[in-house]
Amino acid sequence: MKPGSAAAIAAVLALGTGAGIAAGQGAGGPTAEAVLADPGLRLPSAESVPVPLSVGTGPIASAENLAEVIGDLGERRAAGEDRLVRLGFIGGVIRLHQDPADPLGASATTWAAQFASPLAARAAVHAATWIARGGDAALVETAEVPPAGARLVSTTSVEGVRSIVIFAVGDWLYGIEMRGRPEAPPDVAVLLGLAAAVAQRAPDAASGPAQPLDVTDEFRAELRTARARGEGHAVGAPTPGSVQAASYDGAEWAIAAFDGPFGDLELFRRVPGTAWRALGDPGGPGCPRIPTEVADLWGLGPECPPGSSLITESDDHDRGHPDLSPFRGPGMWVWEVGSSGGPAAIANTAKEQGFRSVFIKSGDGTRYWRQFDAAARALRAEGIHVCGWQYVVGRRPAAEAAVLARAVRRGADCLIVDAESEFKARDGRYVGPKFRKATRYMASLRRKVGHRVPVAFTSFAYADLHREFPYSAFLGGKNGADVNMPQVYWGAFGVGVTTAMRRTLRTNSVYGPIAPIAGTYRRERPADLRTFRCIAADSGAVGVSYWSLQHTRRAQLSALAMPTSCRDAEPTPRTYPTTRIGAGGDTVVWLQSRLRAWGSPVPRTGNFLRRTRAAVRAFQGARGLEPTGIVDPRTWDLLLQRPTEG
Repeated sequence: MKPGSAAAIAAVLALGTGAGIAAGQGAGGPTAEAVLADPGLRLPSAESVPVPLSVGTGPIASAENLAEVIGDLGERRAAGEDRLVRLGFIGGVIRLHQDPADPLGASATTWAAQFASPLAARAAVHAATWIARGGDAALVETAEVPPAGARLVSTTSVEGVRSIVIFAVGDWLYGIEMRGRPEAPPDVAVLLGLAAAVAQRAPDAASGPAQPLDVTDEFRAELRTARARGEGHAVGAPTPGSVQAASYDGAEWAIAAFDGPFGDLELFRRVPGTAWRALGDPGGPGCPRIPTEVADLWGLGPECPPGSSLITESDDHDRGHPDLSPFRGPGMWVWEVGSSGGPAAIANTAKEQGFRSVFIKSGDGTRYWRQFDAAARALRAEGIHVCGWQYVVGRRPAAEAAVLARAVRRGADCLIVDAESEFKARDGRYVGPKFRKATRYMASLRRKVGHRVPVAFTSFAYADLHREFPYSAFLGGKNGADVNMPQVYWGAFGVGVTTAMRRTLRTNSVYGPIAPIAGTYRRERPADLRTFRCIAADSGAVGVSYWSLQHTRRAQLSALAMPTSCRDAEPTPRTYPTTRIGAGGDTVVWLQSRLRAWGSPVPRTGNFLRRTRAAVRAFQGARGLEPTGIVDPRTWDLLLQRPTEG
């Protein structure tokens, strides 16, 4: 039985608090030895002293009891729990204590926590590293160490010195910790040796190195087909020179970059006898969704994906690369060209300050704004992306779509749809006339510009506060926008930037890639504008932008696009809202749309009633989740994936 299967998990969870690792424990299933590293390890030393290990605390199945991994981090604790649960924490945390009487006096502690998949466990290495760096430590050092993909975190504080190695093997995340005093710090060599021994003896250790695969024209065509199947429409071929492939651990892996809307690396996987499946992005910094052995073979290293975040490092060497989406990195909004200094002044400001893109108003309802034409020419002459945006009212959807499409003929690199209160349902029918007008507008726009022109959508920041608004009509389906750009105007909201961003990210995350907009018109502090960028970069946002140039003070400019450090910023992991019976609004419409995509015939009403709950329970049960009927972050994570190909 594979460690991590439902029966193995149940057997581990059957161990009670304070249980020992004795043969035969568990309810008719594998014992703890079947899912943890063999406790009979030897601490590497000149004398090779045996180190007996014993279970100190039984398995834990709830996020509230992640103390073995999280520790006491005060306000950071909730963020740590959210991040690990979001990555797919299952439970089964077991703490192993080294015999305190061992001759070396190392006082080592080992814990193991199980996740939903090996990919999730590898991603959790990065989250647990951030957690280990928390607290009141005066000095923190982090390093890449063996075993492959492991992180060593050493902290020095008033309480002493702590070193911990964090790594993943199979579905399990391991931590091995040693503590000491400033005058007698832990022996890092001993700690690394113990980590290597645990990794080598762990039952899920992979066998054999990753092997390269030939990349042929036929191979590239297969990846193109897989991506088109996932997107639901035709796509271009992979960018020449971007494709790499390998076989590892019984599966084949590939990465490739494609033209627009982002041009980022995309990950693919297949097992023998099946077609390639597009998995989406490689998982952010470090590409945790790619097995470490495969990433090493491809030469990606810890900086995968290559290059720094264009949100915080806008002067990156490839900032103007034509394959990168105009929504990547920092952008600036222009409402009135004349009030913003004119075309030449706008272009000069964008170039001097490091903006990758400028979004010029090109329409309002059925009226085209000719100011876009001259501004577009000036910006393109400086190598800056220029995009047209339109305020949509929905009275004549097809005619309004034609107005925005006109900007493409005038040089627009991308388009942005700005829809607000005019589209709110007034009669409680979430999938009513306003929803249909939004759907008709997007269909008309895509017929005119296709999918080669990137399209974004912007509206209210808090989706939970505007449940009558049809976000899913603008962002869902084959005609939906590529990027969601919520208007996070914390100055107008009367709250702090962190509070506003967390709520925005949580309530908008179900709709796809996010590129939030900050306001500069309420005299927002430069420090808060930098915090906005750091939170956006850490959460995986594809870009940021600012409303608007004519409102921006000189003191704010340097905080908007010039390179900035986020070393001290508090990470804000992406999460999802919890949705249950009795809820209503567009989030429920989107939930019902995702259930339909996975084959459930639930109607789209926007009301979470018994039929929707039954469909959620069936979906959860079919995928190994507890069938609660409550759409928690783990359920959302699975629902938002592309349906399994039959």
